[in-house]
Parts: sequence; structure tokens; C-alpha cells
Amino acid sequence: MEVERGHWYGDFLWPESFEAEAHIARYGIGAIPACWFEIGYASGYTSAFMGRPILYREIECRALGHARCRCLGKPVERWDGIDDDLRFFRVEDFTRFARRDNATEDKRDSAAMGRHGDAMARGRSRRRGGGRKSRAGGARARLTGEGNGATGDMIGASAGFAAAVHLLKKVATTDATTLFLGESGVGKEIFSRTLHRIGRRRDKPFIAVNCAAIPEELIEAELFGVERGAFTGAVESRPGRFERADGGTLFLDEIATLSFAAQGKLLRALQEGEIERVGDHRLRNVDVRVIAATNIDLKSEVAAGRFRQDLYYRLNVFPIPIPPLRERRADIPLLMDAFLEKFTLLHGRRTLGFSGEAVEALLHYDWPGNIRELENMIERGVILAPENGVIQVYHLFTGGEYLTGERFGLDKTGALKDLRDAGPAWRDMADRAIDGNLSVEAVTDAMVDVAVERAGGNLSAASRLIGLTRAQIAYRLEKRGARGAGS
Repeated sequence: MEVERGHWYGDFLWPESFEAEAHIARYGIGAIPACWFEIGYASGYTSAFMGRPILYREIECRALGHARCRCLGKPVERWDGIDDDLRFFRVEDFTRFARRDNATEDKRDSAAMGRHGDAMARGRSRRRGGGRKSRAGGARARLTGEGNGATGDMIGASAGFAAAVHLLKKVATTDATTLFLGESGVGKEIFSRTLHRIGRRRDKPFIAVNCAAIPEELIEAELFGVERGAFTGAVESRPGRFERADGGTLFLDEIATLSFAAQGKLLRALQEGEIERVGDHRLRNVDVRVIAATNIDLKSEVAAGRFRQDLYYRLNVFPIPIPPLRERRADIPLLMDAFLEKFTLLHGRRTLGFSGEAVEALLHYDWPGNIRELENMIERGVILAPENGVIQVYHLFTGGEYLTGERFGLDKTGALKDLRDAGPAWRDMADRAIDGNLSVEAVTDAMVDVAVERAGGNLSAASRLIGLTRAQIAYRLEKRGARGAGS
């Protein structure tokens, strides 16, 4: 390693890769290396440290049957055939990505990697200035795409985000009905607008309908239109959302809130491709791509008799689940950085970024309101922080948010604390574990069992109790032959 000359050559062995172990347990020995996250972390960290793009490849892997995993890292120009590698190292603007011509994609990928290296070098120079003040992360992304902030570029780097985007790209080249599933605030409308922008109907209208915001007595008129004189107040004929979306995309948000009668009329429109305005007797043909979204389990609604089974099957052609932010923590630094840039520009404020304590608190908060809550909190922090100052925990958590602090080394106000100072119980617990020849693995497994029991078998709730991800808990239970009952 010679930092000033940009020279790096790293050859590393590691005998116990968690990712390889998980892959073997689930799928057995395969034909390709499995340790993608380890390779990504190594490439990103070394690139930031060196101030130039460094690429790692896994040349041996336990998932291939080798005795241990081995990765090799060196500058990108010293590798052959790097195009496939580089495209995974870009924080993608998925809208622009989908519009690129295949003939120019490789060249732009290489140029993007070069710019990424330049940006990391500048970031490294800033970090050498010292201090605890920190931006949210090494990668920067913008929320300044087409439309306003609510419809800006999608941002993410987590496995859950990548899986949703993979499905998005697959269905974008079709006109298939798509159903986005996920909690409130996870970004279902942004995904929907992006699907329209990268699809075949991008030059046609995108019409969004919040079904929960329209009174039941008006939903038919809003969706299908109304003829003059159809009811008191209908002084002129006007088209509904289906007609306005003709040739384009109709986005039906919170679809589960529709009444049973409205569901039946919507089903006919989807099946027949024709609508009838309120007060009219003429059928009108419409050609729309329907995208729906809900934060409610439609299967449960069907079982309870509140949602039509035939409509459910009509909408559930291509479901895309979007995981909550607490299961996408790798996305938080990117979102923090993007929202910080957005709101400093919007409000004309200057800030030095987030304090280390603020970063820690944001990374470990449970985010019941998901991305929408994070966006609001960053805007609040930008407004409350002093000019040319740092955003602290107390600038962010002022809206009644509750930090489950003991789990993360934070008290309920968000101040950092050392768990070893919490009392003699911590030392006593550690002493008894060591005296009993208990390994860290055994202690962790015991904590997992207690957390799952307390949570009544709900793995997501158990993960929030002890700070592991749901996937980590499920893996530990499966590895030991246990079974969790929850989701």
C-alpha cells in the first residue's frame, strides 16, 4: 500500500464468512461466489481510504466448495473485464439508467466510477480535517429528479431496496398490473412514478388517485367521470381519472379503502377496459396501465370479507413488496445526505452536517413512519440547527419520537452513554458468562431465544428488542433447527 502513489494490492483470507455460511445453509454449494456484501464493503472502504476506485473480487469462496474465502483487491485499471463489476458500485439514478442506450452504457459506467473516485478523494481530504462532525455517508444522491421532492429519484443501497428495484425493472417493460405493498411512508408512490417514467408509457399521462381521500359517494364520479345533470351540482360534464389517464398510467393508492360497491365497478373497468360516466349510458373504451398500492394485507381483507377476491386477483398480477426503513438501514446514510442537501437548499441554510451522536441515533431509530418520517426529521434538524453549525440529536428528536436507547447506548433523550456504566448487573452478567465458558455466540443465541419468546414468536418485534435484523434472527433459529412463528 502506497497512498500517495495510489498503489494498493490486497490479498485476504477469511475462514468464517457469515454470508457464505448462510448461503451454504440455505442453498448448498453453488457455482458462483456468495460473499457480495463483504466484497462491496471492502471495495467501498478501500476506495474511500485510497481516494481512488479499488475493486475487490472473491477468487475463492466456501460457497464454491473451497476451504475458506479469499478476495483480491487492486485498482480498477489493473483488472480485466470490469464492466459487470462496476455497474454494481453505482448509486443509481434508476430513471436515467433505464433510458440509457445499451451502446453507451459501458462507457458511462466507467466514467461514473471515475467521478465516484474523484468524489471520494475530495471527501477524504475533508475528513482529514478532523473533528467529530460527520456527513451521513460517503455516497451522495439527489432528490432533484423530475417533479418535486415527493417524486424525486429513488435512493438506496440495501438488499431489500435492490430486490424491489430488480422487480421494478423487470415489470417496467410490460403493461402488467402492478401492486406495491408496504407500510405507510416507505415510498410506494415514488416507486410507482418511477415505474411509469421508465416504462413504455412514459410519454403519456400519469394520474394518481388517493382512494382514502375521496368520499365514498364521490368515488365513482372521480374515477369514471360525470355527465351534466347527473346529480345536484353536476353543472357540466367532466372526465374521470380513467379517461384522463387514457394511454398512460393510473395509480390507485390505498386501494384497500374502497367500498365494496366501488370495488365492483373498478373490477369491471379493469376487466373490460371500458367505463361509463355517472349519468351516462354510453360506454367509453380506455387504455390504462393500472398500478395499485396498499399498506394493508389484502389477503386478510379478502378472508374478512372486506375486499373482493376477484379484484384482489386482478390487482395481484405482479406484487412488489417494499420493506420498511428499519429493514433497510443501509439506505439511511444515503437518504440523510440527500435530504440534508435538499432542505439546506430549500430553506437557504448552511450546516456542517450531523454530529456523530445524531448519526448514531438516526441509524438505530425504529422509524415507524419510514422514509417520510426521516425526511420530516431532517428538515426539522436543518431548521433548528445553528447557522454553520452541526445538527445534533436534540435538533432531530423533538416531535415526540421515542428512542429505545438502552439497546443502542443512548438514553431516552438521545444522549450517548456507556452501557458498562449502567450498573453492576452488566459486569456480573459478563463475569458469569465467562466463568461458565459461554461464547459470544452462545450468549447471542440465548438473547435471541428470550427475545422471540417475549415477542410471542414475532421475529420483527424480537429484532427490535435486541438490535439484530429479522434475517439474522431467522438465520440463527433455522441454523439450530428452531422455528419462529412470526413475521
